[in-house]
Amino acid sequence: MASTTRASSVDASLAELKGAKKPTRPVLTPTEALLYAILVFYAVFSLLPFIFAFLSAFKPEAQVLAQPPSLLPQNPTLQHFQEIFQSREFPFPNYIMNSLAYAAVSAGLNVVLGAMAGYAFGRMEFPGKNILFALTLAVLMIPSNLIMIPKFLVANSLGLVNTLGALIIPAAVTPVSVVLMTQFLKTLPRELEESAMIDGAGRFRTFWQIIFPLIRPAMITVAIYQFQGAWNDFIWPLLVMQDADKYTLTVGLTFFKGVHYTQFGLLLAGAMINVAPLVVFFFIFQRYFMRGASTSGLAGR
Repeated sequence: MASTTRASSVDASLAELKGAKKPTRPVLTPTEALLYAILVFYAVFSLLPFIFAFLSAFKPEAQVLAQPPSLLPQNPTLQHFQEIFQSREFPFPNYIMNSLAYAAVSAGLNVVLGAMAGYAFGRMEFPGKNILFALTLAVLMIPSNLIMIPKFLVANSLGLVNTLGALIIPAAVTPVSVVLMTQFLKTLPRELEESAMIDGAGRFRTFWQIIFPLIRPAMITVAIYQFQGAWNDFIWPLLVMQDADKYTLTVGLTFFKGVHYTQFGLLLAGAMINVAPLVVFFFIFQRYFMRGASTSGLAGR
């Protein structure tokens, strides 16, 4: 009897499912369709130069300079990449390692120091806090090229010129990192700290064990911003580095462009090597990046 009742209930459920209407997709309005068309056109228009440069890096030099230009390589080759890494005139592996050290170390320092400064501004009360934060915001309005010469004079007086310290120390913490961390930390409930302090945790232990693990989206946002900025930096490494083997990748790429002749194949291959880490880095952490970038601007306190 029970099995008959159970079978009938299953049949009734199946009949309801078969009779249920399938959800219909929402119909786009003309305005929405036009907006999507504009976005698709803009995406294609933005990606096309990157795709053309990527494919051209695998073309022979004659095809790179051919007129009219072609999108797909006729005889794909890795010759340009081999020449870059096997060249004795240009220590390309050194350029990559210098850029990697500059970007990775400065990004890590910005995460730690920016989080500490953001915690002070966002979670603590002390005399002059608002004035110091206003000054931090004011620094954002100063063009970086305006302080390039004073920075060089300071680095020269400290004996940092032609060393990685001249790149890393000025970029150890930036106003953007401090502001992003401050705004994100303001969104966290204060009960987290209060409960930790009731249990006997000090200020530093509360920050390191309770607060710091919760700001992962902001940390990744700051790391991506700083890594990208340091990786693409050109003027400052060109100014403070004097030996060719200490140049960064962006500076090293300029050697492929001469006064009378430009090695476009090598330049495009080097540019793709320069872009690859940023693309990989962003796609791995894009979920945290988008969350951190949006949340850091929500706090209005």
